[in-house]
Amino acid sequence: MLTKQTIPRLELEKILTEFELGQIEKFEPLETSGNITYCLTVNSKVYFLRLCPKGQRWRSQEEIRAEIELLEYLKSNNFPVITAIKNRDGEVVISWKNQHGYLREFIKAEAKMNPTFAEVEKFGKLVGWLHSLTENYKTENYREHIFDLSKTKQRFGESKPKILASDFQEKQKFVRQFEKEILSLNFSNNLPRGMIHEDLGKRHILWQEDRLVTLVDFDRSYFGRLVLDLGQAVRGWCFVDNWMSWNNETFETLIEGYQQKRNLTESEKESLINAIKFGILERSLSFCLNFIEITHHKDDQDFALDGVFRQLGLIEKNRKKIEKILVK
Repeated sequence: MLTKQTIPRLELEKILTEFELGQIEKFEPLETSGNITYCLTVNSKVYFLRLCPKGQRWRSQEEIRAEIELLEYLKSNNFPVITAIKNRDGEVVISWKNQHGYLREFIKAEAKMNPTFAEVEKFGKLVGWLHSLTENYKTENYREHIFDLSKTKQRFGESKPKILASDFQEKQKFVRQFEKEILSLNFSNNLPRGMIHEDLGKRHILWQEDRLVTLVDFDRSYFGRLVLDLGQAVRGWCFVDNWMSWNNETFETLIEGYQQKRNLTESEKESLINAIKFGILERSLSFCLNFIEITHHKDDQDFALDGVFRQLGLIEKNRKKIEKILVK
């Protein structure tokens, strides 16, 4: 569920004085899955402000620096990202009540929830290009928040009592099935690694008509297995009809686009189905905890349940077709 979080106007103006941009003409909070975000108009120019709030979305100053470091590295290689703006002292990290983030230019572009096959191919090429640049690359600043298999298992173990004590629907069945599925997964330590985006859903790819303009929201990025990033991308793009169906043609198109920029290793091909399943499980747990800890909104609960009880089943149902595509 997307929500809006706000900052008083006087506080926003105080933040912006460090940038000497001028008076705020217009400010609008934007809907996100948890961050504090604003679209700001100053002297007829539009900016985007993002702060990571307290709770599970919180990031330290060092983590924000790591994110900006990654953005600057990608920008230096002509990858389509938007970097942070420095204030008058050359600082890029913004802090407000121990909530940290940064300011950047606002790009007038939109996400596409129903992309064409040509657009899916462009997205696949973008992810392949991203991984070709970030393979073996690691930021000097440390990213504490990591969303890999071991951390997700740990998070589930720590959260299990909370889930069972909550009003989450079908909580016992959910916990049993989740535990069974997460324990069945394993990934080799020899899989290629690099800085990954981790949240390559459709809403983070922005377009101007049929032109892919930029990739945004690197707040979940960390050094990890590239195939897990691809698994999350596939999860976000290959379920169609409002997550009700799986489309093998979309999957094939995405993988073909990806391999125009970076060839998957044989071990990555063998691990990709499990990476997709892990992406489903990691998101299901996140939505479950978001429901319990923050929103209590039925949409979050339903999405968590749908992942574990239906989306995983669709992957298994299409396993042979997916494997055939990967072999081809």
